[in-house]
Amino acid sequence: MYIDDAFRPFWAHGLHNVIVNNSKNLNDWIKDGNDYQIHSPVATDEFILSSYDRNLFLKPISHDCNRFSTSALESIIKIDDLKILPKSVCWILIKQYYSAFYSAHLILRLLGYSLTQLDGSTTSSISKVANVFGNLNGVNIENGYYLINYVDNTYTLNCKKQNVNKTGGSHITLWKLFGEKIKELNLQMLSTNSSSDIQDISLKLDELIFNLNYVGINNYSWLSRMRNDLNYKHLYGVWHPYSVPKPQLDLLKRNIGIWRSNIMNIDLKNHVGNELVRFSYTCQFIIGLGNLLCKDMSFRCSEGKSYLNSGYSKIINVA
Repeated sequence: MYIDDAFRPFWAHGLHNVIVNNSKNLNDWIKDGNDYQIHSPVATDEFILSSYDRNLFLKPISHDCNRFSTSALESIIKIDDLKILPKSVCWILIKQYYSAFYSAHLILRLLGYSLTQLDGSTTSSISKVANVFGNLNGVNIENGYYLINYVDNTYTLNCKKQNVNKTGGSHITLWKLFGEKIKELNLQMLSTNSSSDIQDISLKLDELIFNLNYVGINNYSWLSRMRNDLNYKHLYGVWHPYSVPKPQLDLLKRNIGIWRSNIMNIDLKNHVGNELVRFSYTCQFIIGLGNLLCKDMSFRCSEGKSYLNSGYSKIINVA
């Protein structure tokens, strides 16, 4: 069993059979207000959208999956080892972070969870629909980032606002959700399959979770903290005048493309005191996982050509 085999049972129900890459993203689909109803009272920060056909919202979700998969790939495949500045790895690391960030968004969506920003015009549309069905009751629905859950085989989107200000920003909110869902999925894997392969995969996911919470961080946002240290504080000697030790620098540059390899072989744990390598390898593991899940899903559409053919597959085929 490979790691993509272990994730397959946890795909969002029906997403793999979407064949049309809808031109609208999920936020725009909700903003249109045409293809869903609201059958229960809304709260300021929580509501449920119902549709008579699950494909109506899976199609815009598939658009977002393509959008994040191609963003992740474009970020990672355009990394250059510039010969003119052989010691400069700052943008290599920052681009790896953003590719991993987009990949985390992607993986969550493939598993049935979308962290989506709903603006004022979108929440206004939701309010209008709720009012038509008698379920607004004078409530002012708040703008912001919502965790939208569509895991199960139902016709509903369960939407719950996330307290971005409390968690520390949209990036930290994303990583917190990603870490929590990977941890939940890991436990579910072990509870349904006790094979040695699953145990190996579980141990690798434990290593990923450990790194997301590295140095005592308890919201899975260590990668975001490292990105801030590299990008804004110019720490770790990756900017001029460079001070990254040569063995560490060579290791970083030599392994720029390990996300393309068997990600189970990426060493996520033996890097005490070597934060840059731990950071790079963790990012690349997440990038590689997103790539594997997309590749697997693109081959398993029984209704025709996968929606991923119009986005992910085009980019990965030239990469």
